[in-house]
Amino acid sequence: MQQSADCTGFDAKIAVRDLTKMYGDLVVLDKINFSIKRGELVSIVGPTGCGKTTFLNCMSKLTETTSGNIYIDGEVANPRKHNLAFVFQEPTALPWLTVAENVAYGMRIKKMPKPEMEKHLNFILDLVGLKDTANLYPNQVSASMMQRIAVARAFAVNPDLLLMDEPYGQLDVKLRFYLEDELVKLWQTLKSTVLFVTHNIEEAVYVADRILVLSPKPTKVRAEVVVDLPRPRDFRDPKFIELRRQVTDLIRWW
Repeated sequence: MQQSADCTGFDAKIAVRDLTKMYGDLVVLDKINFSIKRGELVSIVGPTGCGKTTFLNCMSKLTETTSGNIYIDGEVANPRKHNLAFVFQEPTALPWLTVAENVAYGMRIKKMPKPEMEKHLNFILDLVGLKDTANLYPNQVSASMMQRIAVARAFAVNPDLLLMDEPYGQLDVKLRFYLEDELVKLWQTLKSTVLFVTHNIEEAVYVADRILVLSPKPTKVRAEVVVDLPRPRDFRDPKFIELRRQVTDLIRWW
């Protein structure tokens, strides 16, 4: 199940090479290396406080790295050139825009031609079940729908890399299961490349093709677990339970 997280041997869409982040003398991220295939969904898990959010901020270029870099199609990641989409833990719908306007926001910022934008917007709204609420405002919809708006907006720009920071962590179990299924459906339909950070190991096994396990600070990629299970996945499957146990042990014992 485990192999090198460097993942040589395939044509990488995303390559992270010697990614290091320091705050003064404190090393938070220590020469992190891995690659992601085009259209792959990779989960990141690790112990509390290991720097998962700092890692995502560096990946999105919201925070500058101390050394090392992120490459997209062989070029240094550049927000001015590449589509880097981010879904945060908290819902980020803009309250003065309707549901449809929120989902279209990234496409409008990227100056997508209007006919193409409207066609793609309708496709995305239909795909995530937001068509009936398209003209409502964020204060008129539920918290779970707010997060669906954020996820739909991120997928809508056809991102080179979609980063997700525990997007369903604050929702109850039933809603989380439903939205995880919706995420997998979106990803399979749009074939986006996704890096999904979560503290929930069961969620990581449920959604991901591969799971990268981070160590405590100074943070490295400790192990990789390939999730070779068919979709849709069954939480009761003995193979699922074994993978969940394996990842839990990798985080628990050092």
